[in-house]
Amino acid sequence: MVRHAVFALGLTLLFVSQPLLALTQLKASLDKNPMLLGETAVLELVADGDVSRQPDFSVLEPYFEVQGPSIGQQMQVFNGQASRTTSWRLLLKARDTGRFVIPAFTLEGVSSSPIEVEVQKAPERSSQNKELLFVESSLEQEKLYVQQLSYLTVKIYFKGDLQRGSLNEPKVAGLSIEQQGKDQEGTELVNGERYRTFTRRYRLIPEQSGEFTIPPAILSGEMLDRSSGRYDYFAQTQSVTATSNSLTLRVEPQPVDFPGDWLVAGLVELTEEWSPAGTSVRQGEPVTRTITLTALDVAANQLPDLPQTTPDGVKLYREQPQSKQAERNGRLVAQKVFSMAVVASKSGELTLPEIRLPWWNAKTNQLEYAELPAVTLQVAAGENTGADTAPTVSTSQAVTAAATATSPWAWTHSSSALLLLWLSTVALWVWQALKARAVPQVSKTVTESAKARMNPKKLQQAAHANDAALCRSWLLDWAEQYFGERPQSLSQLGHWCGQDEFRQQLEGLNKALYQPGSAPWQGKALWQSWSRLELQKQSSHARLAPLYPNM
Repeated sequence: MVRHAVFALGLTLLFVSQPLLALTQLKASLDKNPMLLGETAVLELVADGDVSRQPDFSVLEPYFEVQGPSIGQQMQVFNGQASRTTSWRLLLKARDTGRFVIPAFTLEGVSSSPIEVEVQKAPERSSQNKELLFVESSLEQEKLYVQQLSYLTVKIYFKGDLQRGSLNEPKVAGLSIEQQGKDQEGTELVNGERYRTFTRRYRLIPEQSGEFTIPPAILSGEMLDRSSGRYDYFAQTQSVTATSNSLTLRVEPQPVDFPGDWLVAGLVELTEEWSPAGTSVRQGEPVTRTITLTALDVAANQLPDLPQTTPDGVKLYREQPQSKQAERNGRLVAQKVFSMAVVASKSGELTLPEIRLPWWNAKTNQLEYAELPAVTLQVAAGENTGADTAPTVSTSQAVTAAATATSPWAWTHSSSALLLLWLSTVALWVWQALKARAVPQVSKTVTESAKARMNPKKLQQAAHANDAALCRSWLLDWAEQYFGERPQSLSQLGHWCGQDEFRQQLEGLNKALYQPGSAPWQGKALWQSWSRLELQKQSSHARLAPLYPNM
């Protein structure tokens, strides 16, 4: 009993300790608009706070019969913060037809938005539309350019209980038609009758110019037989069919003077990011530039490559572009991401030219350009490089100059001894460095289990999808587990493995990743070569220097 009292007291203190939340928002909504004369609609008013007094709903009475309101309150506590809502629900029945405005309600200085509602006359029972099911097709645009994406809508209207339905898929030679998103369910008034609706949208892309006829959509299904007067589980059904209207589409060819790869869209935008951020870089050190091309009403496979030029003093190592698409508010949005390593080969000020991508605006029917301005890089000299104007002096020249400066003779026996000692020191240093960089011994445990831990299916999926970047990442991770140390490059991994077939596949992967303009890379051969790879415990081998360090 005492425990219950303490718990109740603690709960009370928790609620009392929470500050009273000020009302900041008041929302009004109506579940049917337009509404029929004689039918009932629900008006809901929601406040984001604990409100003690009630709005004045008497302003509705001249236009509606009002029942209610019913009041509901809710409180949630999240991370120690309480949130409260208060709602009022009323049933409204219009007194007459016409257009009316449900006025704004005001509480504690916060007001809701007014709602304009239309009340239509219900049809006479004798002249009531007896059609229980029909289908309509519509095109967003009846005139397009070739490769211009548009939308085909098929809407099913029905009254009663549609148990099952099958809608044929539109197929037209010369048109690419694919369903866009999921079917949407709703209601709609047609000739004073309220119908339930199912809406299906397709994205349509003409592949050639000319005139096309889109055949009618045909729905076949079953509905409950209302004539039997039974609505239970055992009610009989009747077969129903409905056919929509056919559509005509006119497709114009690409303008002959379009300057570049054809791209027609509702909106095109270019954005870029640098990692690390900023325009100050160091000579020989790579920075990553990521350019994103975004287009509205375009499929991902329609996005072109960027027209880029590489100025002197800059090397670009491009990755395979990544494309994706998604539906946003019923429209298709596509993106193509271009990622590249930028390496400045000389110090000073370097300018990457602007990027201009031509595209055809489907809304204004004219040529436009998506642009990125020129980027000026301030390149500092690398740690192991001097100023660009400094002369290049070889090591042997430096030794000779030092010997000459300390002796009046141009060359002496002591100079020869010094040179021989220096060369011996360099040879010993190189030998120790190669020994330190040798392939580590492969333990039996790592050899037997590395492939299993790394899940080769991921490499197989990436290779069959021709995803070069993902294959490279997986192979380097696998090598780190297999050899006990991560290779600096794919070339170094090929040297470690010591098999020509696999090494050739890695060279092809490197070419696809870092050499612009190379042919499209196919990953199936890489997967097969790796599957046949047989590695054994082996003695140390000299490792190669990284092909692309720090990338």
